[in-house]
Amino acid sequence: MAQFAKTTFDAAGYLASRPTYPERAYDLILAYHRLRGGRTSHALDLGCGPGFMALNLAPHFDRVTGLDPSSKMVSVGAQPAPPAKQITYGVGTSEDLGAAGVTPGSVDLVVAGQAAHWFDHAKTWPQLARALRPGGSVAYIGYGELTFPKFPHLNALVTRYHHDSAGIGPHFAQPGRSIVEGLLDRVPFPVKAEFDSALLASLPDVEYTDPSVHPVADPSASNGGDEWDPQTAVRLKAGTKGQWFIHRQWTSKEFEAYLRTSSAVSGYQEKHPEDKAKGKAQGGEGDIVDQFVDEVRDALKKEGVDFDKEAVHCAYPLVLVLIKKKQA
Repeated sequence: MAQFAKTTFDAAGYLASRPTYPERAYDLILAYHRLRGGRTSHALDLGCGPGFMALNLAPHFDRVTGLDPSSKMVSVGAQPAPPAKQITYGVGTSEDLGAAGVTPGSVDLVVAGQAAHWFDHAKTWPQLARALRPGGSVAYIGYGELTFPKFPHLNALVTRYHHDSAGIGPHFAQPGRSIVEGLLDRVPFPVKAEFDSALLASLPDVEYTDPSVHPVADPSASNGGDEWDPQTAVRLKAGTKGQWFIHRQWTSKEFEAYLRTSSAVSGYQEKHPEDKAKGKAQGGEGDIVDQFVDEVRDALKKEGVDFDKEAVHCAYPLVLVLIKKKQA
């Protein structure tokens, strides 16, 4: 996470090239939130980055607050002007919402998009319990490692690129990266879950999805007292009858732009400044990202695909971690 806060990090590039969540993921979050009395006065987007989720929540809430530890990320979301009048951005963390100006009992829905893996949950859950109104909801959404659904043999290349000790693997912040790859299984609920499966019947179908319930990472976890409703704690992932993904159609140029949003690439080039100078955009033979794109390009060429001219289907498996605060 520290890489995102550095002045050298390309936050604008992150905004332009990072995967965003499908509309029906928001439909599911909002339908879940409305169960058992969720209101729509104030939504809080934690780890908001440049404001992906805040923008999508704005039409549904009277006001939305986006908080991120990185002032650079926040500045991209807030400038040149807030894109929706009800959105405000600020610098802050999930572990100390009071310092960021979030008053107790003022929030209806808390979301975190590809951010919960950074949180200190023993500190965060009590903060959320204080910030939420009765009946309020928490929704953590995240996605795992990129896949090529039509060319699954290429997935091994992606895994090697992300994990090779000579590549960007050592430059991912841990344990955050491993939590992401595990689709948030290690993110604990604040109470022992006693999920009411009938709630799933109240939620809308999501394209490519067969939601299934997954157990808590730590069944003995207890953070935030008895304020949470254990019957609403659910972890939703792809099931056996369907799959739930972020889907993208990318050419090699777009694929490269996405790869360059990785904090691990930024960290690698910080440790190896000579590599950045090798980039094809700088007239060199190719840096670590260029080399990986070339490897994927060559593999696709063997499949009869011109990656420079043809968009290829890329996908990321999704997960939702949901829980509600008890009614008063």
